[in-house]
Amino acid sequence: MDLMKIFYLNRTEDESGVSGTGRVAQGFIFDNGKVAVTWLSEHPSVTVYDNIGEVHAIHGHGGKTEVIMEPDYKKAFGELKSFIDNFDLCEIAKTKIPVDGNASKLMSKN
Repeated sequence: MDLMKIFYLNRTEDESGVSGTGRVAQGFIFDNGKVAVTWLSEHPSVTVYDNIGEVHAIHGHGGKTEVIMEPDYKKAFGELKSFIDNFDLCEIAKTKIPVDGNASKLMSKN
């Protein structure tokens, strides 16, 4: 199952002089592939497209505007939480210090 994705349009050159440069629009790609885009300008309209290819074809301006996908923060948080929940510093330390060293003896007392 696909999840809704968030993106923005980053423009390096403004051919029309209307939207400016940098982050000029935000958008969503819905689960069904439809796309909604809103402009971050003084005229913030919202347009719906059939797919992200249409957005790129209409607003890409020959590579002067790039579609930048935002990270999936919820997924990244889940991956990080899973790592932390399963992280055992003592077990890792035991593999890195000499078995007969003082640090190893200290750890075995706890």
